[in-house]
Amino acid sequence: PYAAKLNAGYEHKAQVRPSTGLPDVKESFQVTARPDVMASRWPTPRVEGAARELMNKAFDLAAEVMSLLEVNIPHLEPGTLRNAHTLWTNESQVTLRMLHYPPIRSDDDEPPEGSMRAGAHTDWTCVTLLFQRPGNEGLECASKFHNTWVPVDPVAGGVAVNIGDMLAHWSQHSLLSNLHRVRMPDDPTKDRYSIAYFAQADQSQVITTTDPVTGKVSAITAADYIKGRLKSNYDGDASFKEEEAS
Repeated sequence: PYAAKLNAGYEHKAQVRPSTGLPDVKESFQVTARPDVMASRWPTPRVEGAARELMNKAFDLAAEVMSLLEVNIPHLEPGTLRNAHTLWTNESQVTLRMLHYPPIRSDDDEPPEGSMRAGAHTDWTCVTLLFQRPGNEGLECASKFHNTWVPVDPVAGGVAVNIGDMLAHWSQHSLLSNLHRVRMPDDPTKDRYSIAYFAQADQSQVITTTDPVTGKVSAITAADYIKGRLKSNYDGDASFKEEEAS
């Protein structure tokens, strides 16, 4: 079963997006890269082995992406983002999510009006890597310039990259965390499969920002940041704790 406090395990239509007020029409298995979290949650050794292998490779790719983005965050020392993330330590918050958006084959499967496979949201991460199966369309990003939704269709051998809220916050919003969604399919009998890798800084990593107007310095740990985002998605409370830096 899914454990929200640990951000790990299997969930079925459990995630209610504030944008829709309805459960996403999906099921997923979430892996958080901490030994204590996953000790009794692997469904099979084969799944564990495949997930660990993919996470190792995605970790390196995400680190490269963050190093490139870091150039545009002058208040961070080089290597800050790469060094803020670890895999399979007691501090890690990196997660892998295996997603299945099921087909609708009968009236009994029909979701409530206004449902989405994934309601409009931003990610909580520093960076998300999304592996999409070719032919499984549906992902769309918001275009603030054209006030419309732009398809992000799968490309064979390609990986979709998205900046998340954590990095937007850390960059003092010089980098954009883009709103995106997964729409319901034109053919309701069609499945969709994807795998998302979420690069989220270690629990004790302190994210410090400075208000450009007041000069006030604020800080929040990455653990508190994620706890707040989990609460907003599963309990409907968007608040999270920030503390003034000493």
